[in-house]
Amino acid sequence: MITELINQGLAAQGFTKAHENDITGFYFRESGSAIRFAILHKLNELLKPGDLNAVINQSAPEAFLSDPAFRKNCDLICIHHLDKLAEFKNHEDQIFEIEEDPHFYKKYVLYYSDAEAEALRGLSFDDLKEIISDKTKFNAYKEDPLAATQYSAAAKIFIKLPFLELQSNKIDLVPLRLQIDEAVAEADLVKVYESVQRFGSTNIDDLIKEIINDELANLQD
Repeated sequence: MITELINQGLAAQGFTKAHENDITGFYFRESGSAIRFAILHKLNELLKPGDLNAVINQSAPEAFLSDPAFRKNCDLICIHHLDKLAEFKNHEDQIFEIEEDPHFYKKYVLYYSDAEAEALRGLSFDDLKEIISDKTKFNAYKEDPLAATQYSAAAKIFIKLPFLELQSNKIDLVPLRLQIDEAVAEADLVKVYESVQRFGSTNIDDLIKEIINDELANLQD
């Protein structure tokens, strides 16, 4: 399920699948004279980075290997299954070692649990984008970020694979000045803020004196 969602995400961003075997798919995207590559690989066990690089190099199509941009401009997306998310702690060092390896490809390890796979069952990549932009689901995720929900699973995909693009939604922005005024009033700092505006950064001594005088007046009251 996770593999199919990533496959849809790559296709949505203009990638074409050029070759695949049982556990690995090879993709490319052309934009003018520029070309970018991506590999989607099912990582059944966590290999040493050098061994992983060798596996990918051996299965890559010749057309990819002969292109000088392949190793310089290629994302290797490794999908790794965990029975439970708690198992991550046992494999954390191995996962980081793979992702931080600088050789051949930029690597991402997207690990997922059975519960997360179940939460994403039946969804499409377009569904994921809608879920991520749902503020109600986001608020619920903030309350319990460790729960295996549609939002937590979708968020992990976009966090772990930052090159996947999200649609930008237009929103009505509140002018910054109004946001500042509201925050200052809520913190009961209106007089201090007015002093800062009046003296600015050129009259620090006078600003400090006025703030101290205001505080003394408050104490006397």
